[in-house]
Amino acid sequence: MKECKVLFNEKCSICNFEVKHYKKRSNLNFVDCSSMEDKYLKKLHIVFDDGSELSGVDAFILVWKNTKGYGWLANIVQAKGIYHLAKIAYFFLAYLLFWRYKYFVK
Repeated sequence: MKECKVLFNEKCSICNFEVKHYKKRSNLNFVDCSSMEDKYLKKLHIVFDDGSELSGVDAFILVWKNTKGYGWLANIVQAKGIYHLAKIAYFFLAYLLFWRYKYFVK
């Protein structure tokens, strides 16, 4: 796998709780993005050294593939019908978490 940084909002209690769990079970490089622009606060991002990025469900799939015990979840979410439903669900969930963070947590 190419070298990458997994950007997550450490100030979001839900995001931080989940990422702390992944940190224990993977060798991925997790980086706090809470002081970065809103683009990175709205959903999980992975930034590769070559400048390319993954975000949202695609970023979670990569995290799960590289986190011990979560490969099965990546495989399920990648299935055609489930993938599209996951993208829709994540869009709304991420929006709600961002809205909560932006207007109530800061």
